[in-house]
Amino acid sequence: MIKQGDGNLSEGKKHIALIPSGKIVEEASKRNEAKSMRKGEPILHMTEEMRRLSTPWSISIMRAKQIEGLDLPAGVILDAAAGSGAQLIALATELKRPALGVELDGNIAVLCAANMHIASDGEEIQRTLDRVIIGDGSDAEGAITAYWNSLRDSGTRAHPPIAMLHLDPARPRDAQNHHIDEMKPSLTSVLKSWNEYLQNGPNGPAVLLDLSPRLGDDQQAMVEAIVETIFPGIPRTWEWLSQGGGRVDRLSLWIGSISSKKARRCIRMGKKNVLAKIEGDKMGSQVQSLSKPPPFGAFISIIDPALIQSGLQEEWLAKAVKQDSGHSWLRIEGRRPLLIHTEPLNNSEEIGGFVVSTGEVVQHRLTPPELHSIEQVASSASRNDIGKITLRCTLDPEIQPTLQRRLDKALRDIDGSKSFMIDVDLERGTGSHKLYIICKES
Repeated sequence: MIKQGDGNLSEGKKHIALIPSGKIVEEASKRNEAKSMRKGEPILHMTEEMRRLSTPWSISIMRAKQIEGLDLPAGVILDAAAGSGAQLIALATELKRPALGVELDGNIAVLCAANMHIASDGEEIQRTLDRVIIGDGSDAEGAITAYWNSLRDSGTRAHPPIAMLHLDPARPRDAQNHHIDEMKPSLTSVLKSWNEYLQNGPNGPAVLLDLSPRLGDDQQAMVEAIVETIFPGIPRTWEWLSQGGGRVDRLSLWIGSISSKKARRCIRMGKKNVLAKIEGDKMGSQVQSLSKPPPFGAFISIIDPALIQSGLQEEWLAKAVKQDSGHSWLRIEGRRPLLIHTEPLNNSEEIGGFVVSTGEVVQHRLTPPELHSIEQVASSASRNDIGKITLRCTLDPEIQPTLQRRLDKALRDIDGSKSFMIDVDLERGTGSHKLYIICKES
């Protein structure tokens, strides 16, 4: 048993194997209480820091369900930087494979092993092969030797290979300003080390890299170069995942036998389920500058920025707008990409999942809402049968919550439609200025 505070290994013993068990659970309970993040999700032991950084269970299990078990060769699911083990547990449970986690921190490894035992079904034979190895995840020979020795000591003569590798390395929080080699353990060292132990499936080995959602194009290219060097010619799929907060929440690279036929995929997740998914290849978009206010009766939609960052907005657009209808991108940067179109978007979950808001242009305003003009904004909106305006324009973040509360209060007695306010730049010969537009939602 690992004692409290044992985060380092003794000299000469680089890897220690933990067997998930009731005793491990007892030890973990002394350190951190087991909690469920949401109703219906597994009860897991985590520190507060681990809970903050852990992949939500809904995403972990969704990822596991994207993988076809028949695409994987025989063997165990490996997580080379297991942490709490949540993603590993989801993969092993859904794919019905043994789980092998490697974790450098001894305290976290105990929690991981406890979580494995809590989440397991004692009747499943593959659970007897589950282990957590305390040690360096980039030392494949040392980790797998400790794993096989632990199986032998338990009376199992098998030497199971690795069917799939998952890696979610620790990284600096401002990852855009750091080199990818500052991830710990580094991608290069882990992939090189485990390469010889990875079984080949129909399209080569199966590897899932969970990366910082803020990696830019240059850093993504660096990751591609590392993968190409170690696995020449192997297929791969980038996946951008959004939970609707105006940003990319998860960025991952699916390699080999778990890759798609397409190079890119974008997913919009709700609290528990996938709301929309699209796959394809990257295409560029042209942005139209406005020289005059958009006409009343036109439609403007705010699009999930994750779709834009995935480069799949043109794939989506081909399905979203009716054939021969007019449309243009007004903005593809920032948190609120804007699309203007002459007719409503096609009505389907696949389309609507990537739409933050959509509505018909009913009002133009030359000035932003201000505390002294809230009553005027509300009065003008009520004449258009509007009872709610959500401020989705660029405003001072210090006063935007106050403006929204005052506006809600001013319109609370109006039984009208919902709407939203955006801002666009009008390009004139003498320069540009902001125009504030109210769009009524259908």
